[in-house]
Amino acid sequence: MHPTLAPRTHRGPVLSAVLAGAMMLALVLAVGCGPKYPNCANDGHCKTKGEYCVDKKCVQCRQTSHCANAGTDPCVICEKGACARKPGCCANNLDCPSGKKCSETRCVAECASDQDCPAGKTCNEDGACIAEVAGCTGPADCAGGLSCVEGKCVNAEGECQIVTVHFDFNESLLTTDAQDAIGANYKCMKEKKMSKRIILEGHCDERGTDAYNLELGNRRARAVRKYLRQIAPKSKVQTVSYGKTRPTCHQQEDSCWSRNRRVVFKFRK
Repeated sequence: MHPTLAPRTHRGPVLSAVLAGAMMLALVLAVGCGPKYPNCANDGHCKTKGEYCVDKKCVQCRQTSHCANAGTDPCVICEKGACARKPGCCANNLDCPSGKKCSETRCVAECASDQDCPAGKTCNEDGACIAEVAGCTGPADCAGGLSCVEGKCVNAEGECQIVTVHFDFNESLLTTDAQDAIGANYKCMKEKKMSKRIILEGHCDERGTDAYNLELGNRRARAVRKYLRQIAPKSKVQTVSYGKTRPTCHQQEDSCWSRNRRVVFKFRK
């Protein structure tokens, strides 16, 4: 055999190896030259991230079924490629703020009347069940010849009346009797559907300086406002102090002074 013909016997396998290597290199280059995340041409470019290709971008979802818990949570939604919750939607009462309950995926008032609340609670004007307001417990909480009936101070005709809240000497803390009087006023306000625009007037007995009693009257009015707002949050309550300038009694004795240590409810239209 001629010497120059010998190498030809090895060209077939060598050529095949070269072609296979070239194809592998082309494949590697093709993969390496694909879109860079988050860009994509198809879902395959997003698969490692568990995402989907939408408008040449890898996103969390293309449709709601791609979102976790979509089958069990009615509030889940795919919006602009991201899993989110429908605004104002609820799946249960835990999704709603305090005083609200979930009804047909919407947070609604917890109650419309006291009958909607569990035992020991009452429905306030926000539609929330709150700890029951005791109201008056006896004639002493009503005074002025009024009687205590079902937690409300009523006159001889059975019509509820707003009563004055009284304080101990040199005090602005609410006693149990004071809280009962505020509760009785709240029940009467609800029954009569009275204005929620309230002015609370703080008063003192004549002992002490004018400046001190003006501040004490303010503290008393603010204490009543704080308690009232817990049970009537929608009320628009203002406070004012008259100190010792407007007594209802002028005798120099404690039974008279105690009548002057008070907060009076006034209502505006």
